[in-house]
Amino acid sequence: MSVLVYRDSDVLSQAIATMLAGCIIEKPTSVLGLDCSAQLSAAYRKIAGMTNDGLLDWTSIRAFNLFEHVRTDAEPSDASRMHTMLYDRVNIQAENVFSPYKEARDWSKLCNEYEDAICGIGGIDTALCVVGRDGRVACNLPGPELAPVTHVEHTDSGRVVTVGISTIMAAKRVIVVLGGYDLSQIAPLIITGPIVPSVPASYLQLHPNAIFMLDEDAAEKI
Repeated sequence: MSVLVYRDSDVLSQAIATMLAGCIIEKPTSVLGLDCSAQLSAAYRKIAGMTNDGLLDWTSIRAFNLFEHVRTDAEPSDASRMHTMLYDRVNIQAENVFSPYKEARDWSKLCNEYEDAICGIGGIDTALCVVGRDGRVACNLPGPELAPVTHVEHTDSGRVVTVGISTIMAAKRVIVVLGGYDLSQIAPLIITGPIVPSVPASYLQLHPNAIFMLDEDAAEKI
């Protein structure tokens, strides 16, 4: 486990982009697990710029979105936002982009199929995860216990299909992003506190190749 602290959000975004670019260069056939958070939009924009400058090639990259909100209205899906933020700006092949469907008759079947797709491709090489103010990672919410694999969470904004904590832990590398002063209270619990389901991201302390990336605001109390 390593902890990296950057001056501000812009420097953090550049560092995230550089880190992810390094993973792609290291393994051009990487399987990526990517967070759909808008907090990563600046980092995704920077990595798209690197791609357009000819520094990166996504043609053999496979990308799995880490979650998808279940919506019944016309609000854009997380998958469509990911296309806007990243996929439409790089040369990834359409068939190499994977996301849970936001509609299903059998949610258990959908979750099992998504988990099987990740396992069937050999698992995730690099997972990029944003931590929430309550310690969630992807959309694994605090609670008495955590679901290990892809499942449905019930959030304030509705249901979310999310990969599980074991799915993230099985990735060969996990990049964990904590940005902003709102994260300063929970950051010490995540990085040095006890490993408990009430702070889901705390489990990432156990990952042999976890990289925690914070700006100075989030790291204030560490």
